[in-house]
Parts: sequence; C-alpha cells; structure tokens
Amino acid sequence: MNVVLFGDSLTFGYGVWPKDNLESLLKAACPAWNIINSGVNGDTTREAAERFSADVLSHQPDLVTFLFGSNDSAMGEGPYRTLIEFQQNYQTMLETLKQQCPQCQILLITPPPVDETVFMPWNYNDRIVPYVEACRTLAKKHQTLLADFHAALCHLAGKGLQQLEIYVQEDGCHLSESGYLVLRDCILDALKKGGILPR
Repeated sequence: MNVVLFGDSLTFGYGVWPKDNLESLLKAACPAWNIINSGVNGDTTREAAERFSADVLSHQPDLVTFLFGSNDSAMGEGPYRTLIEFQQNYQTMLETLKQQCPQCQILLITPPPVDETVFMPWNYNDRIVPYVEACRTLAKKHQTLLADFHAALCHLAGKGLQQLEIYVQEDGCHLSESGYLVLRDCILDALKKGGILPR
C-alpha cells in the first residue's frame, strides 16, 4: 500500500528527531505500508498544487493525507494565501487526484491551533479557524476521510489552550514529540472509522 503524506513542515517533521516525526510513527504502527513523506517546510497550498504531480501522483498512491493551512493563514505577505485561494487550491488537487487515481483514499487533516503566548507568534488562532472550517467543509463536499487534529488538540489543551505548550515546540506552532503522537492517533482513528484499518 503506497501512502503519501502531503503537507508542509508539520508533515515533514520540522524540529523533531526523524524517529519522532509522523512518517516514522505511522511506519511503526503500519509496517506493511510504503510511506512517502512529501512534506515541505514553508509550503502553502499554492506550492503544493505546483508540485502535486511530482510529489503525489507519481507515486501512484493508495492513500494520501493532506495537512495544510498553518502557512496559508499566517501573517505576512510571503506565505499568506487568502481563504478563497486556499479552498480553490485544495479543490483542484482533490479533483485531480480523484480523476487520476480513482481508487485512492483521501484523508484531510485540519491544521492545529498555535500557542499565542510565545514571543512574536507566527500566527493567531482566529486566523487559523476559518481554514480549519474550510477543511471540514471540503471533506464533506468531496466525501473524503477527515482527521480533526485541530479539535483533538483543543480538547487536550483545555479551556483557553492553557496546556497547548505540551504539544508544540517553543515557537508555538511546530509540533513537539507529544503533538506528533496525537496527530498519529488522529490519523489512525480516522482510518479505522473509514474502514481502512481494523478497529
């Protein structure tokens, strides 16, 4: 089973040892899978759409996970993509994947919250939430699987996200080892609900 993990630095595994990133955790949980990490640091859905053929379609995937939105919603002119562009880029990639790999399973992952209490935060949660909602809407529209990572971390972090620092690095946005464990579990739970893995 060819599984492509498609996303930005959260998928790549920025800031943690390779053994603690998403790719390694999923390989340990599903050793029979051929897992390709197609996460690229700093990517938005615009860059993702440009490399979609080379980094996803070329692998003839049986399952693709998508995790974008943290950079698209970020402050500053560089990475920022409007919500409309974010949705359009996602829609184009999903439609292309369905056309060219009709048997491929698709899993959308909502981007996680950030710790706004750090010095000079990269992003704010009120900017991220509309992108989270867009992912949920796209999953329903395209009838894909959904791993609601944002909801899971908000629940674990508690009211006001007071415990979020456990799950993110000191920059307030990249995932810690504990954060990756939550992400792994969210993905596996979604795949079990979708019948791809046994319950």
